Amino acid sequence: TFFTLRDENGDLSADVMVHPRKFADLPRAPAEGDRVILLVSIQVTKQTKILLRASEIHLAGVGDLLAEIERRRRLLAEEGLFAPHRKKGRPLIPRAVGVVTGRDSDALKDVRRIATARFPSVRLEVREVAVQGRSAVTQVKAALVDLEAHPEVDVIIVTRGGGSLEDLLPFSDEGLIRTVASMLTPVISAIGHEADRPILDDVADARAATPTHAATLAVPDVAEVAGNVDALRSRMRSLISGRLAHERRLLDATRGRRVLKDPMVIVAAPREEFTRLHDRMVPAMDRHLARCRVDLGSLDLQLRALSPQATLDRGYALVMTPDGVLVREAPPVGARVHIRVQTGPFDATVAGEEGARDG
Repeated sequence: TFFTLRDENGDLSADVMVHPRKFADLPRAPAEGDRVILLVSIQVTKQTKILLRASEIHLAGVGDLLAEIERRRRLLAEEGLFAPHRKKGRPLIPRAVGVVTGRDSDALKDVRRIATARFPSVRLEVREVAVQGRSAVTQVKAALVDLEAHPEVDVIIVTRGGGSLEDLLPFSDEGLIRTVASMLTPVISAIGHEADRPILDDVADARAATPTHAATLAVPDVAEVAGNVDALRSRMRSLISGRLAHERRLLDATRGRRVLKDPMVIVAAPREEFTRLHDRMVPAMDRHLARCRVDLGSLDLQLRALSPQATLDRGYALVMTPDGVLVREAPPVGARVHIRVQTGPFDATVAGEEGARDG
């Protein structure tokens, strides 16, 4: 692979030849404008031109910065800080929009202009900070923490008007990235650098190409919102009207039912059935009771005929021992017996026997 090496002033140049395998160890292939460090041997061609054979190649300067940013991006991605499920949704109508931007910046003017045009009553909570240099990271982080604590800030825009790779380095700082990842308020990144985007673009909940784009993402168009409200109102009115019409039809159908016109219709049929059953049941019960009376009289006569008292009434007597055992054969002379006749009981003593005993 051949490429041309020039000094920073462009006064000197030389052709460089390097084997393609040497690029495999680099974080990316060198691009035009990159600074590189080479280990070369010098060769003079037949045309007396100097050719540099590179045995080693390393990115330097901006190349090193880009390599470090990509390394950091990979590590943070592996931690899951850029995962889609972490992205927070933006509110439909924010109570206030936080803006972190440079002092007196055109980016702020663009955000303010677009935001007020889309939603005139929008309130911006602006935090002007250094957006490049050594203090930028500290100031941007402090502004984000301050806006996160604001009770009415529902979305935050971090924006600046582009710049060189070195100018944008604060927005790839690991500490700043972790601060944004831990925030509960959605953050929109609008740094405006397409070629070498900062890591903030990856961790933010939304990325905007320009400050004006960020304003359109954060602030709704009042006309569009009004149109949506009208559409929802119309749909709600239609749903309510349909439901009322349905209920009215049900009410009309209910009113037409005979039971509402004459409530006694509900008990008329059961009453007729009760009367019919009553008329059948009373004679049946009378007949059953008469049969029971006849049966009871017959049983009474049978019981009377079989009772010991009936036997006594016919002139017989019951003879029992003193302990109540019925005497079935003649007791010995002198034995005490208890005798019951029709008129009552009495005790007696056996005085003698009449006739001879059977075998």
